[in-house]
Amino acid sequence: MSANAKTVLTDQDRGFIIVVIEKESGKILGAQMMCARATDMISQFTAAIVNGMTVDQLAAVIYPHPSFSEAIGETMRS
Repeated sequence: MSANAKTVLTDQDRGFIIVVIEKESGKILGAQMMCARATDMISQFTAAIVNGMTVDQLAAVIYPHPSFSEAIGETMRS
């Protein structure tokens, strides 16, 4: 989260996002978040899991900038 623009702008310098992914398919199985606005963002992972989304599919989502949720896309592309 320290590279996320909104995190920097609001002096929220600590945090992380961990994503559990099925190796063979790239399907998202779970996620952990400890950061500002985590409770607002975790539902994006819930929706991804319920809909069987892959890392590539969640990476293709366009996130507003600057926003805390932009870190989800950054995580999916790394």
